[in-house]
Amino acid sequence: MDVLNRTEWNRLSGLQKQEVLQDKLPEGFSFCRLERFERYGQSMETVVSAYKGIEFVFVPGDEVTLGWDNWFEEPDSTARMDSEKNLMKVGKSFKKPEDKLRRMMTPVRTAAIGPMLVERNTQPIGWTELAAEGLDAENDAELLGRLEAFRQSTNGNREYYPSYRLDRDGEHIRIYLFNDSENFEDWADSTLNQGFDIPTEDEWEYLYGAGCRTLFPWGDGMDYSMNLKYFEELKNDRETSTPTGAISHSYDLELPNVFGLRFLGDPYQKELTKTEDGESTGKGGEGGANHSGGLGVFFSYLPTAVYYRDKHEDEQEWVEWLDQLHYRRIVRL
Repeated sequence: MDVLNRTEWNRLSGLQKQEVLQDKLPEGFSFCRLERFERYGQSMETVVSAYKGIEFVFVPGDEVTLGWDNWFEEPDSTARMDSEKNLMKVGKSFKKPEDKLRRMMTPVRTAAIGPMLVERNTQPIGWTELAAEGLDAENDAELLGRLEAFRQSTNGNREYYPSYRLDRDGEHIRIYLFNDSENFEDWADSTLNQGFDIPTEDEWEYLYGAGCRTLFPWGDGMDYSMNLKYFEELKNDRETSTPTGAISHSYDLELPNVFGLRFLGDPYQKELTKTEDGESTGKGGEGGANHSGGLGVFFSYLPTAVYYRDKHEDEQEWVEWLDQLHYRRIVRL
């Protein structure tokens, strides 16, 4: 019996889960708490741990079917009309929308996913936050001058410079340095410490969809009652508390899933994963081309589908994607 398998894990008591994981935590990780997460009709209690102050959750392994080739359940009429109308807008004619959608998704296959510790939130690849307290008055005089000028200014909430940017966050100013890595290997060598990795495409689809057989974690159609970025008119933005207690404007697709993981939920952004041959590929977005092209809610957010694969990703180089790439670390157990 493998207690790190999802079925067996869910049968354990809270105390048993804590005891099992405390024996499995790698060096540098500390047990924080047990927490139950619920989303889209699924529920799971798991262990939250921390590494250098950053939260990780335990995700049990499972044998799952991934990929998409047809509706699991008939989408509502609004989603079907939206997809058919926007296929016509771009000059595509299909007897059934699913014929077009199938070409955009990963193929159906069975995958054995191992247990792992997974970073709850993503981090941007293109930018690294720099604490103002660490700046040197002499060596960083130019940056400090621009920082003070931006602090006194009322013109906008962001300013870009060749190697950094300044963001206004309430009364605070945040400094972000631009990542100058030349390729995926260069970035991975400098960022991923020993023992850490990023998910494979199979692992990411499991982490995001939790084994669902639909386009999205909630079903095959777009839920038009959701609070979606870029479509705030569908539902007014609302304030929610983050795990640290801070108040932020959260959209439905940014909220924790059944594993306690937060995803970008933004078609303009991508989360970095690895292919079978060790190359990098982005998941969860495509740079916003569909939304910029005015293709409506369904197609704008189709790149956030669990099994979506960006066929045009290779048309841009690594450095051109940097501003839109994010990553999360995992530790396979």
